Amino acid sequence: MTEQTILETRESRRSFGVLGILWAIICLGLPFLGRQSVKVTNERIVLEQGFWNKVRDDVEIFRIRDVVVKQNIWNRMFGIGDVVVKSTEGRTEETHVLRGIPDPVAVSEAIRTAWNRSARPTGPATALD
Repeated sequence: MTEQTILETRESRRSFGVLGILWAIICLGLPFLGRQSVKVTNERIVLEQGFWNKVRDDVEIFRIRDVVVKQNIWNRMFGIGDVVVKSTEGRTEETHVLRGIPDPVAVSEAIRTAWNRSARPTGPATALD
C-alpha cells in the first residue's frame, strides 16, 4: 500500500499573538517563514519547522499512544489550538506538539482515524487450531 496524504496544514499566524505579530513586523516577517508545517499521511506525521535551521521529525502512526487537543480561550476565539501527540520510541515516550493548528479537533480526528486504520488488521481473519 502506498503512502497517501490525509492532511497538510501550517502553524497559524494567529498563534503568535499580538506581541509576536509586532515582533514579526519589526523583523520583516522572518518568524512567519519558519512556521511549523504538519503533514499527516496514512503511515506517519511529518513535522517540519525552522527558517535558518530546518528540523524534520517523523512520527510513525503505529507508535502513537494518545492525542490531546489544547485550546485556551484566546485560541478558541480564533479557531486554533495545539495538538499534542504522545508516541513511544522503544521504551521511551515522546511528546510532539503541533502548535497553532487551525481546527485542531479535526486534525486530532484525522490522526486518530489513521491510527485506527493502521492498528486494526485487514483481510480475512484466520484461526490457528
